[in-house]
Amino acid sequence: MSLSAAGSAVAGSLIQLEGEVLRVTEVRDGGLQYTVDRGVHGSTAAQHNQGTPVEHLKSKVYVLPFSKDFFGSPASGSYSYAVFLPDVRIASAELSVTNARGTSEPSQICLTASTDFGLRTLAGGQLSIQVEGYLAIHSDVAPPLVIEETHCARDISAVVREAPQGAPVELRLRQNGDEYCRLVIPAGAVVSNCVSGLGLPPLAAGSQISLDVLSVPQGGAGTPGRDLTVTIRL
Repeated sequence: MSLSAAGSAVAGSLIQLEGEVLRVTEVRDGGLQYTVDRGVHGSTAAQHNQGTPVEHLKSKVYVLPFSKDFFGSPASGSYSYAVFLPDVRIASAELSVTNARGTSEPSQICLTASTDFGLRTLAGGQLSIQVEGYLAIHSDVAPPLVIEETHCARDISAVVREAPQGAPVELRLRQNGDEYCRLVIPAGAVVSNCVSGLGLPPLAAGSQISLDVLSVPQGGAGTPGRDLTVTIRL
C-alpha cells in the first residue's frame, strides 16, 4: 500500500483502514510504502477508496496474575479484572496465557464492526456553554471554557428553547481560536445536528473553548431563536 505522506510504522506494527486491521511486514521508500498482511485479528479484508485515512494503532500490554490453584476454585467463577483506559478507541485485543508449561497461542477479537470502527471508552461527563436571550451574530457569545484535563469528545450538539423561524442558526465552536466544529439548527427546529468527536482532535488541557454565532434569521424574515445551550459530551 502507498501513503500520501511518510508513516511512522515499523515491521510488526498494526494499522487500521476503516474496519480492517492490517499488520505491517515491511516499510519501504522512507515510510511511503508498506507491505502488509490483510485482515488480521479477525477483521475482514475489504476494498478501500483512495484517500482513506491510515490509523497507526498503539499497543498496550496488561498482565493479569492468578494465584496457584485458582482455576477450578469458587473464585474462578466470578473473576473480573478492571483496566482503566479512558479516551481511547480500541480496534482489537489479544489474549494469551502462560503457566509452567509455556505460553498458549494468542486469541484475538476485532472490535471495528461499528460506526466508530472500534470501541470508544471515553471519560464520562459533559461540558456546556449557555447563551440566554435571543440570538444574534456575534463572536465569543459566552465566556470561554477552560479545559482542565485532556479528553476526547464523544459528540457535540446544540439546543434552543425557542426555535428559529425563517432561516437556520449556524454556530462555530473554536479551540484556542481554531475552528473545532460547526453546528446548524434548522428553521423551525430546536435541536442541531450532532457532530461525532471521532474525527476531531482532543480537547487539550489548558485550551480555551469558545462559541461564535455565525448566522441567524435576519430582521423581518423571522425570529432568531432563544436560550441556546451547546453540549460537549465526553
